[in-house]
Amino acid sequence: MQQTPVQETKVEGLGVKRRRLKPMTIDWGPFFLYFGVSGTDHTRAERMEKRFELEHFANLVTLTLSVPLTPGSYTLRGLPDEANKRGWTVGAGGRSASGPLSDDGLTDLRAWMAGRERRVQAAVVAPPA
Repeated sequence: MQQTPVQETKVEGLGVKRRRLKPMTIDWGPFFLYFGVSGTDHTRAERMEKRFELEHFANLVTLTLSVPLTPGSYTLRGLPDEANKRGWTVGAGGRSASGPLSDDGLTDLRAWMAGRERRVQAAVVAPPA
C-alpha cells in the first residue's frame, strides 16, 4: 500500500462567493406527450443530479494557506467533516485551496476557524482510476 505524502499548513483566511444559478430549462416532455410524440429522455437524471449539486453546494470557498502546496487535489485533515466532504483544489500559486461547500459545511468551517488554531494536514487525493 502506497503512503500518501502529508504536509502541515495553516489556514490564514477564508473567502466565499455564492454561485449564481441559471434558471431551470423548460422540460418539453409533457408538451410533446400531449401531441402524441413520445420518447425517452436519457439525460434527465444526469441533468437533475448536476442541478442538485449546483444548488446544494452553492458556496465557492477559497482558503488562504500559509505554506504553498503543489497544484492538485487535496484533503485537508483537521477541517470539519462536512467542510472536507468534496476535497479541495490547489491552483498554480499554491497558496490557496478552493472547493464547493454546502451552507452547513460553510457554517461548520466558519465555527472551526473562529475557535481553533487553524492547523491542517494536506494529503494528496489520488486521481480516480
